[in-house]
Amino acid sequence: MQGEPPAALDKAMAILRRVTAILVCLPAALAIHGQQGQVSGPIAGYVFAGAVLRPIAGVPGGATLGDALSLGLAATAAVVSPQLDSAIVTASDGSLHLFRPSGNTATEVSWNGVPQGPARVVYSPSGTAAAIYASGRVQVVSGLPNSPATSYTAEIGPAPETLTRQTIHAAPQAMAVSDDAAYLLVASEGRLRLLSASGSSSWLLDGVREVSVAFASGGHTAAVLSGAGPWLDVFPDVSADATQRIAAPGLAEPVGLAFSADGKSVLAAAHGSKPVTIFNLAAAGAATTLDCNCAPTTAARLGSLFRLTDAGAGPVWLVDTGVSPPRIVFVPARANP
Repeated sequence: MQGEPPAALDKAMAILRRVTAILVCLPAALAIHGQQGQVSGPIAGYVFAGAVLRPIAGVPGGATLGDALSLGLAATAAVVSPQLDSAIVTASDGSLHLFRPSGNTATEVSWNGVPQGPARVVYSPSGTAAAIYASGRVQVVSGLPNSPATSYTAEIGPAPETLTRQTIHAAPQAMAVSDDAAYLLVASEGRLRLLSASGSSSWLLDGVREVSVAFASGGHTAAVLSGAGPWLDVFPDVSADATQRIAAPGLAEPVGLAFSADGKSVLAAAHGSKPVTIFNLAAAGAATTLDCNCAPTTAARLGSLFRLTDAGAGPVWLVDTGVSPPRIVFVPARANP
């Protein structure tokens, strides 16, 4: 660099030092990235696949199932909060565990006094409460996701006139719990029952074999999809009478019902029915139908998405309500474990 002006020489030396620093740090950065796992972009949700909990990595329409989260136990079931901030996992020994997932990792939260071997677990719409059914009893938990505590326990069994010494407690067909854990809806034995933390109990529907139920976030607004009509009943306050009854053609065998995050619409899915229906409650229940090349088994909200099917040999089907108009997308099944 003989003959270069002093200022140009100083500039060239500064550039050389920066390049050298980058080259020295690059291997370490790559090593750290490899240790942290493959999921580094957005997480659209989590899904229980086989015996593991996997992130849905990427954006709707271009997402994939990521590597399994390390839970430190053999899992047989998992339910994910609608807010994606926790997951309730059943271990192979029947014990329940609460995890806080984040990307490729999950941290367990201490949780005492929960029942063994639950047959059904549901979250409240904001993930602040949960209802856990086991052996004829529902335990309502509040304080999720950081400070879980039992709010109350309710006996949920067959009607007294049907009890025998051989009675087997079947899991409720449907359950829903409000965010404040004040109200619980349970559908079993052809009846829909409303219970409260104060100890009150009443029947909302009787003689109904096919039903799905849901609460809206932050309050006591509830919806009931009954296959008897079929129709959708909307309760602005579940402790009072319904104010809207909306015809729900094609939904005679409901398998799932969930409010949108803002509570302005309700998504419903039915067994053996390809169309998924979104009811706009602000527009007198105007319905939008979406055709899905799938067999819905649920309607579980994951942020702005709704999961329609479980993860198995085939893809996971989702309803993306974060776009206008809403669309149905899928996440391909993994080719390797």
